[in-house]
Amino acid sequence: MTVRVHPSRRVECHVRIALQMTARQAWGQLRDFHRYASHDQFHAGIAIADQTPKAGAALQIDHRYGPFRIRRVGRILAWREGEGYAFSDLSRRGPRRGFPHVMAMHVRDSARGCELAIRVTGLWTARTPRWVAKLWLRWVMASITQGVRNDLLTFALTSRHGRQVSTCRFLEYDLPRFETNSLNKGS
Repeated sequence: MTVRVHPSRRVECHVRIALQMTARQAWGQLRDFHRYASHDQFHAGIAIADQTPKAGAALQIDHRYGPFRIRRVGRILAWREGEGYAFSDLSRRGPRRGFPHVMAMHVRDSARGCELAIRVTGLWTARTPRWVAKLWLRWVMASITQGVRNDLLTFALTSRHGRQVSTCRFLEYDLPRFETNSLNKGS
């Protein structure tokens, strides 16, 4: 994972996830825009104009910060069927207020399955030191990454007719062996 906050307050966050499934299989899940755009833990709800995710569609994004709720706006900037999408998340108070940013997800085949790239770029507008912004963004990106990874892993595990296999290189244990060992310890 890469998180950069430049002296100009420009933000670049990027993570790549290697998956043991085809890009087509991953895209079949990622195209559920509501679900995957909601992996930002602050996105409480997303409404798409005309209900159809496509380039140019206007968005209303409800955010929740503890007990506070605000509505932000955005637009699906790119939608490439089978490849990925990008959308903006902007304050209704103006384009340079409230951390304006763009989130993009792109999937492509690789030698051992596929690779999913998640990228967030924007402008850090809070009056905090850059190191605080970087720490905060690293936490948010880690949460988004974990949510997306878990959803894709769940899909892979349930779509293989009950056959449980590790689909992310990040897993450090084999699920069937882990479950068997856990059951044996209790007897």
